[in-house]
Amino acid sequence: MKRIDINTVEPGDILFTARPGKVSKSIRFATKGIVSHAMICVQLGSFIDSTAEGVQARNLQRELFNEDELIFQFRLKDPVGQEVLSKVIDYARAEIGARYSLPEAMRSVAGMRKPRSNRQFCSRLVARVYKKAGLDLVPDADYCSPEDLRLSPLLVEIPVQTETVSEEETRWRETNANPVRDTHQAHNAILDVARSFDPGIESLNDLYPLLANRPDVDPEIAAVLRESGYLDLWRIEIETFPWRYDQTLIATMTDPGQMAQLREYCIGTVIEAYSGGMRFAVNLVQLQALQSQYGGESFRLWVELYETLVLNDQARREVAFTWLSEHHPDDLKRHMEQIEPHSPYWYSIVDRVEPKLAALSRLGVAAEEDLNVCSSCGDQPAAAYRVVNGAQTMPGVPSLRLCNDCIEIRRDMGNILAPFLP
Repeated sequence: MKRIDINTVEPGDILFTARPGKVSKSIRFATKGIVSHAMICVQLGSFIDSTAEGVQARNLQRELFNEDELIFQFRLKDPVGQEVLSKVIDYARAEIGARYSLPEAMRSVAGMRKPRSNRQFCSRLVARVYKKAGLDLVPDADYCSPEDLRLSPLLVEIPVQTETVSEEETRWRETNANPVRDTHQAHNAILDVARSFDPGIESLNDLYPLLANRPDVDPEIAAVLRESGYLDLWRIEIETFPWRYDQTLIATMTDPGQMAQLREYCIGTVIEAYSGGMRFAVNLVQLQALQSQYGGESFRLWVELYETLVLNDQARREVAFTWLSEHHPDDLKRHMEQIEPHSPYWYSIVDRVEPKLAALSRLGVAAEEDLNVCSSCGDQPAAAYRVVNGAQTMPGVPSLRLCNDCIEIRRDMGNILAPFLP
């Protein structure tokens, strides 16, 4: 068996496959193409696709292929800014839970173009999320085949790199916890209850307006949030890899083989130091606003969950940062994600999690006609700092540019701020 080397796949990459079997062969025959399925990478080792089980996020390391199976990897021919790419990924994540539309998938292959529902199939999902971010990969995002996407003039093929999966690892995965499966089952349990009140609900995000407009359904939604195990899914990761979240535990792993694996893991973590878990902070801020406006047990449970996820993401990042700083500082300087304050990507984040801060910094930038002003007061000189403990102080804000006065004020307020690495 083989799998794709996750270190060679970037967020936004589109993966195409041609698996053996009647369905795959039928799709390729009908489209006169060489691929039958499409999926989009959203994070290091994570991809989203639409199958008969619906839209779900999955672990690329768990996606195994036979040696003779074909895999193709494509990327945007002309790179876009991180703020655009983050929109693509956010749109893809927002579709998790949406049901699969077999009739529309068949019509896309047959050349029929109606109706157009909110349900998904693999190529529609990929084309739609890019279209929502302003990128038309194909003429009709609602009805296209995997082969149509593969032939998009906006994409370029990247050589696929795979690695062999040992029988020992395959057996280990078969006998140990499968968080992807557990997550999918929990999502389905929640959506089944929600659809009993509104059959038009597709994704988990659709539950927010349902709860806002139908407070009477709150007790049942809250109950299924608890009973499905959804609120405790994060514990699987903590229990399986406790050292990822504990500096004391990771320090005890000194075997040379372990050290090599830790190095690879920590590099993969700091590459997406802030962007990898940004969705947790964005969701937290949104849910806090909904809880404040509408109340209810369901929103309260969601807020508590995302407060935990934001804290866990921060712990994971800082453990990896500290380990690399002690053992491989050059790797840390080379790979650490540092989001430049007042850049388009920075504003695309801060506009959602701290809009007042974003507005204040824009005033300073406009007044001085210079991006290198203090994010708080607009003064100069000002240096860039990464926010170390944003989970406790300003969830989601990755960095600030601060003058000498404001750095002291921020630190007095409890912010832990570290200068950008050179």
